[in-house]
Amino acid sequence: MRIYSSIFMIKQKVEKIFNHRLLLWMISFCSCLLGCGFASPLSNRAVRSSEVYSTSEFGFSQGIVTYSPRTIYLSGIVAWDQKRRLPEPDNFETQTTLIFENLKLLLKSEGASLDDVLRLEVFIVGIDPVKLSAYSKIAAKNFNSGHKPASTVVGVEALARKELMIEIQATASIR
Repeated sequence: MRIYSSIFMIKQKVEKIFNHRLLLWMISFCSCLLGCGFASPLSNRAVRSSEVYSTSEFGFSQGIVTYSPRTIYLSGIVAWDQKRRLPEPDNFETQTTLIFENLKLLLKSEGASLDDVLRLEVFIVGIDPVKLSAYSKIAAKNFNSGHKPASTVVGVEALARKELMIEIQATASIR
């Protein structure tokens, strides 16, 4: 209720300045409803790319995109190919590189890129200085435009499948 009274007060002030009552009311009302997400004609939906493996049968999406504002929340992405195969199960650097490729493909499917990523959550099995250094080098190579998202790296005992060595979650906002 407070937001509507605020809108009404703003509307009154704008009307005094411009005296275009109906037009300004419609613009402010629609902008608020669509911009705040109260009556957005677009709802949240799953992020999908035919170039990345599907996770729907596991009960979760690769990510969610919302339109108020347009934000993409990507689930933990792993190094699987389209058929859920892991090309090099024992190679941490290969898995990390493939995850960034999957991230790029999923973001691209929504018109975004790594430059739109706001935050990464990285989970590394058996983290040590060698793995952390390898991850850091690959991340720096992928975020080479000067944009560096907020990031957290967490060492974990295991991931959902024993052959997975690293998993990355991402949040992006499309400008």
